[in-house]
Amino acid sequence: MGSNKFYDFLTEKPHDFLIVGLGASAGGVQALREFFAHVPEDSRMAYVVILHLSPDHDSQLAEVLQAVTTIPVAQVREKVEIKPDHIYVVPPNQHLIIEEGFIAPSVNLHLEERRAPVDIFFRNLADSHGPRAVSVILSGTGANGSMGLKRVKERGGAAYVQNPREAEFNEMPRNAIATELIDDVLPVAEIPARIVAYRDSLGTVEIALVAEQRPEQHQQALREIFAQLRLRTGHDFSNYKRATLLRRIERRINVRDLPDLPSYAAFLQQNIEESQALLKDLLISVTNFFRDKKPFAALEQDILPVIFQDKRSEDEIRIWVAGCATGEEAYSLAMLVAERTLDVVDAPKVQIFATDLDAAAIGTAREGIYTLNDAADVSAERLKRFFTKEGDHYRVIREIREMILFAQHNFLKDPSFSRLDLVTCRNVLIYLNSTAQERVMETFHFALKPGGYLFLGSAESVDGASDLYATVSRENRIFRSRQVALRKYPVPESVPNLIPPPLMIRKAKEPESSPTGRISFGELHQKLLEQYAPPSLVVNEDYEILHMSEKVGRFLELSGGEPTKNLLQLIRPELRMELRSILYQAIQRQTVLEVRNIVWGQHGERQSVNIQVKPVTKEGDPAKGFVLVIFESNEPEQETSNEKVITTVEEPIARQLEEELIQIKAQLRLSAEQYEYQAEELKASNEELQAINEELRSAAEELETSKEELQSINEELRTVNQELKVKIEETVITSNNLQNLINSTEVATIFLDRAFCTRLYTPAARQIFNLIPSDYGRPISDITHRLDYDHLLADVETVLEKLTLLEREVTTTDQRAFMMRILPYRTTEDRINGIVITFFDVTLRKQAEKALLQSEQRLRLIIESAKDYAILSLDTQRRVVSWSSGAQILLGYTEAEIIGKSGDLIFVPEDRENKAPEWETQTAEKEGRAEDERWHRRQDGSRFWASGITRPLRDEQDNTIGFVKIMRDLTEQKQVEEALRMAEEKYRTQLEDEVQQRTAELKTSRDQYFTLVENTRM
Repeated sequence: MGSNKFYDFLTEKPHDFLIVGLGASAGGVQALREFFAHVPEDSRMAYVVILHLSPDHDSQLAEVLQAVTTIPVAQVREKVEIKPDHIYVVPPNQHLIIEEGFIAPSVNLHLEERRAPVDIFFRNLADSHGPRAVSVILSGTGANGSMGLKRVKERGGAAYVQNPREAEFNEMPRNAIATELIDDVLPVAEIPARIVAYRDSLGTVEIALVAEQRPEQHQQALREIFAQLRLRTGHDFSNYKRATLLRRIERRINVRDLPDLPSYAAFLQQNIEESQALLKDLLISVTNFFRDKKPFAALEQDILPVIFQDKRSEDEIRIWVAGCATGEEAYSLAMLVAERTLDVVDAPKVQIFATDLDAAAIGTAREGIYTLNDAADVSAERLKRFFTKEGDHYRVIREIREMILFAQHNFLKDPSFSRLDLVTCRNVLIYLNSTAQERVMETFHFALKPGGYLFLGSAESVDGASDLYATVSRENRIFRSRQVALRKYPVPESVPNLIPPPLMIRKAKEPESSPTGRISFGELHQKLLEQYAPPSLVVNEDYEILHMSEKVGRFLELSGGEPTKNLLQLIRPELRMELRSILYQAIQRQTVLEVRNIVWGQHGERQSVNIQVKPVTKEGDPAKGFVLVIFESNEPEQETSNEKVITTVEEPIARQLEEELIQIKAQLRLSAEQYEYQAEELKASNEELQAINEELRSAAEELETSKEELQSINEELRTVNQELKVKIEETVITSNNLQNLINSTEVATIFLDRAFCTRLYTPAARQIFNLIPSDYGRPISDITHRLDYDHLLADVETVLEKLTLLEREVTTTDQRAFMMRILPYRTTEDRINGIVITFFDVTLRKQAEKALLQSEQRLRLIIESAKDYAILSLDTQRRVVSWSSGAQILLGYTEAEIIGKSGDLIFVPEDRENKAPEWETQTAEKEGRAEDERWHRRQDGSRFWASGITRPLRDEQDNTIGFVKIMRDLTEQKQVEEALRMAEEKYRTQLEDEVQQRTAELKTSRDQYFTLVENTRM
């Protein structure tokens, strides 16, 4: 039902060179170097590298890659033609766009372009090159690329991933693997050769579309493949387009590098996991939030307001999302609905049914957990309003999740929903053949209310079912259900046979039509219009004939080729031009138009006809969109009628009456025979109806009894339902409390079952173990971690065996320390159902202990190296607590001899009598320090002069808990000072004697001088 470039991708074979897109982030440069070091010079493929780093970081990637390969490497700075054997690198803070053989940079303007550049490019690559696209995911953090590779696979491309155990940062590879769409997981050095092998295998295997053109061994191989698929997966693909199925199988043969179809059939039979891989390729549960923004905008602005118009709290709006995949489209629709209802007091109840064939996809949808890259198409406002952040993922809020009922369902076989206001089925019909598409259109029409809406994908339409749907917006693929006559609804294949055994009732023969059969006035009116009104026909907006009167056939002409219902192809050539013009104008103007006196010829006679075109324009009319075309001849028709025409003839009246009487008798005889026949039939029918009535009376009594039992069961179920509702509310509260407790404690905890498989983990556990949501159920031994400890599994086995607590300090590769506690998981019935592993971060405590130990060691080293100083500490009773080696040298006491004894021993007796020790500690406690120089006493009784300082030791509350005293031996200094003093005293005495002697001598000389002077004068 509609085809475009998308469907062409599904069946197209790549004839041109492949384009390999490589996505990486942290640790990706080394992986890219390793990749291109193994790429041959003549690979005949183009390579585009998307490195997701900081917008301000210029990695010089082009120069780095050019150093390891001879293939030309260029950073794309302008629009250039993409060529094989070239490497194109994205510039910083930009993304790349491929279109019509050219690649061009584009500035990151939108949020999704900045946070998911790899996904954006993979999507663009898949949309533009389909099966020629190859995606490669290398080392990196987050889930960048996992969403885009789904589009690559959807369009028939290939996807490869670096082995997570080899990647420096394994989050991008692990998230890609979690999609279960990866063709191979390899060491990065082996990926280039694998892509070359894939390229070489393309075109080597071709399965003929026509069964008659296939060899018998190919026919048998296909039968085996589809039988294995149905046996192992339970899915029947008989309603799928044959070309799409065969191309997908060809692709799997190429991916597995097998020579032909029989080899693949044998491989499929021997490898069970290949059945799931083929199923994933055929189903491709790919979607994303608000896919195709313009149609969703039209749905939000034009359709939902009509659906919600005049709806109150007692009303219900029912929506069905068929083929919902992993739930993004269903949640997108729920968000649009929630924006209209969450803040409205009198809002109607909304129930959304979301169904899909893929049970794994339905499980993912129910969880409602998506990566940041999955949510790249969600606006920041909606992301904040409708999602909660859980680690690196986002979960849809409970109010939105409870709005949707997810279920595994096949709309081709299972019973449909009913009384729906809106059905969305996007990008599913393109995989189905025309018969299945018609069946689906009828199913959706049955499910929709009259006037309900159908929302299809960009590659789909309602062609072939235009009598059931009117076009609302062809561009956005939105259609509206018409109210048509009751049609036979196709009974689903999966409905069990509940028909009771036959009652051995003979079916009455249907009476043949006879002149006496009753006919309704409506049917009579219709017959008269058909016979006497001008010829006419009804077409839809695509000019396809839906109904025509008996006589309109003379204006039509069948031509050779494929049969068609298109009026413009069936109308006689002489009338085609005028009819095409008037049809177009009438539909465009939505008014009645007429063209007169069109000359045309029939059987060599030239005739004139008027054509009237009357479109149905009344809003809300179920016939809206239909067009009535009337052909009115300008000349009276001269056709022979089957009626008996009574003409007047000159015959006796008696003869005429006799002939009329004979005719009436014949009619009466015929009526009597028919009456007798019908009476016999009615008698037989009456007997049968009496038997049926007895059966029905018995069945009614049984039903009455069953009704009472059902009422009783219903009451019990209502009670149980109420209890379950209370329990669910309690469980929700407990779950919320537990979730908040887990988030607040930041204790890494992992719950394992008895097989050591992961059952639950807290967000903090991801700091130690490389866990992602898809790791639930995986053995703990398969999950890489950052612990610098190799005996975790042995410890777990020991705890499960001995049922005792085990504690151990472990460290991680980034030098963090954890206290690991492993204990059994006990149920309330005291049963052991697994193991609980907790990790308490003791990094800060270990660092503090290490710092304290180093500080003590440094202090002790300082004290021990100070040989010239005596350092001792006292408690509040002045008892010795510590004793340095310098104190032992100076005072003669060893540490063992002095510890615990009074520190007063080092004072001389006279100072002890003067209470010098008490003064010293009191002064230190009061003033913060006490200094003194005095004589002290050694163990051998000798004395020495020492200078000392005493300081108090205080705790955190500033209470004195002891004292520390530091002394230095100043005996020699004291002796030198004493000698200097005595020498100074002696020198001063000698000097004074000399001065006195000299003074006496000077006095004598002066006397002699004066005597001499006096004698001279005389």
